[in-house]
Amino acid sequence: MAGTRSGSATVPPVDQTLTRVVLLMRLLGWVWLLILAIASLGSTDGIDPAVVWGTVVVGTAGTAVTFLAAQRRFLGESWYVVFDVAIALLITAAGWIAGSNEFLVGGYPVSALFIVAYATNFAITTITGIFASVVFASLHVVMDLGLERTLGSVQFTIVALVVGWAFEALRQRERLRLEAENELASARQRSTRLEERSVIARQLHDSVLQTLKLISASADDPDEVRYLARVQERDLRRTINEYRSPYDDSFRARLLEARAAVEDHYRIEIDHVINDDAEMDEGLSAIVGAATEAMINAARHSESKSIDLFAEIRDGQVKVNVRDRGKGFDPSAPQTGISHSIVARMEAVGGSAEIKTAPGRGTEVAMTLPLK
Repeated sequence: MAGTRSGSATVPPVDQTLTRVVLLMRLLGWVWLLILAIASLGSTDGIDPAVVWGTVVVGTAGTAVTFLAAQRRFLGESWYVVFDVAIALLITAAGWIAGSNEFLVGGYPVSALFIVAYATNFAITTITGIFASVVFASLHVVMDLGLERTLGSVQFTIVALVVGWAFEALRQRERLRLEAENELASARQRSTRLEERSVIARQLHDSVLQTLKLISASADDPDEVRYLARVQERDLRRTINEYRSPYDDSFRARLLEARAAVEDHYRIEIDHVINDDAEMDEGLSAIVGAATEAMINAARHSESKSIDLFAEIRDGQVKVNVRDRGKGFDPSAPQTGISHSIVARMEAVGGSAEIKTAPGRGTEVAMTLPLK
């Protein structure tokens, strides 16, 4: 989960931050335990070295498991909390057996409270802290370590209260932040939907309703009605394609715009099939330009009532065919316009164009371009 940003600094998620706090406290607790163990071995109180080293081994193993738990993501599991508290009690018992005034526990029990706070809630952390205070106070009384040491056991309750409250407060703040972000995202989505609906409503008003009025006014002219209906169908399809396309500058949209311009200017029907889409680049701009010129030539010279436009992107290539069923022409005759406007344009971007025609058999312009 990525962190949020505050200014230029990255703020980690709260669980990640709390995990780091737990690991730091556990590491400090282990270092404290190690220092006390070394100090105990150098004393003359008759402490059993085997118990001291056993305590160090258990504390080291517990610390290693804590880091493993953070890495494997079971630090917050209930069974691990029970395991860690058991390790803390074992270390406490070992310190009592060794007869050390410091119990050789170091900061391990305190760091265990951080794990309890991480995995549970404020109430359970507080109860665990009170339990630790009672245990240590009882041991202090049994070992006759004095009233001051006995009363000092209340530190576990205080730590539990502070840590439990802090962890819960941070998580509550994180929940509120996430809820606010979700509400903001929902509001933005609603705003976007409303804006899209407004755009669609304007388009329907400006295109469909206006076209219906024109059709009504031209009811006595079937050819005009047919043309207006076709224009409206084309515009609606173009709008739908714009909403569906994942591209900001779409090959399909550019080709449809070129088709629409030729249809409107020459009042000719251009039936189309366009398979797949891509983001526009220099090569696709060239093939759209060449296809536009091919449609214009067909509309101006073929005397055909309709033109076919086919385009597809497949096997790393873009293929566009423009075909009419008009009068055609002699391919052996010089065709300067076609050579410069279509063939040369395609060759300039690494593509090719082939003109298939014959007198009385129409014309087909087949353009191919490798897709980058």
